[in-house]
Amino acid sequence: MRRFKRWLTFLLLLLIFIVSVAFSMWNTTPVTLSFGIHEFAARPVSFWLIITFCLGGLTGVAIGAGLIRDTRLRLRIKSLEKELQQRQQFKPGETD
Repeated sequence: MRRFKRWLTFLLLLLIFIVSVAFSMWNTTPVTLSFGIHEFAARPVSFWLIITFCLGGLTGVAIGAGLIRDTRLRLRIKSLEKELQQRQQFKPGETD
């Protein structure tokens, strides 16, 4: 079963690669990309789509790896440690 999954994955990736190459060859019309005040040089449509696909993949890997979640958890740990330090200033019978 594992071998079948590997072959299926390989075939899927090969299909994506072939479709991407074909798409790049058919879409060579230069397009200028503008974001308000900044305007990028004219590049083929396929270039812009490949760049956005790669950036989306990297963002997905970063989220999947837990980089964003880990940062949020580290901030929460720091705030709880700070709160613990403040609570330890009081004697056991005292309250805030």
